[in-house]
Amino acid sequence: MLAFNEQGFNVALYWENQSPEDTLSFVPTSAITGEGLSDLIFQLCKMGQTSEREKLTEKDVFECTVLEVKVIEGHGTTIDVVLVNGILKVGDTIVISGLNGPIKTNIRALLTPFPMKEMRVKGEYQHHNKIKGAMGIKISAPGLDNAIAGSELFKCSTEQEVQDAIDQIEGDLIDILEKYVDKTKDGVCV
Repeated sequence: MLAFNEQGFNVALYWENQSPEDTLSFVPTSAITGEGLSDLIFQLCKMGQTSEREKLTEKDVFECTVLEVKVIEGHGTTIDVVLVNGILKVGDTIVISGLNGPIKTNIRALLTPFPMKEMRVKGEYQHHNKIKGAMGIKISAPGLDNAIAGSELFKCSTEQEVQDAIDQIEGDLIDILEKYVDKTKDGVCV
């Protein structure tokens, strides 16, 4: 800490730091034993979620990808998605790829696991009316039975946007069929 002070930095041990805006928090760690690494990670996450949150920039482009499709008791078929950028709200119209073509539906529920819980572990979920990216979300909506994992999720606010999303999904499916599926007289090869 003395070396930092000699260089002109105000530092204090993180548990003694009364003014994090003016003084750098010092987290003692050991590369040999690993002691203090969990405290360091916690402090970095805390800083990213509090003081640095306002400095984050957002793009105007909505980005969301479907990771997994599964049935959850009490919610029906749900999709786990990663919302990279943008905002999702309950009631939003979404369009995703399905086995039988594009699926247009409205969001019934936006769910996230409680803090310190994992999305994949069975349990209770927090309900949200609005979620801002970037994070993992479980979406409950009607008609998701044939959704395709790995596909892009489109949020639409007008009928023209819905039609554009459907056209893009259909075009992508045609490209995949033409490029990767070989229909021969002996059967279908991928």
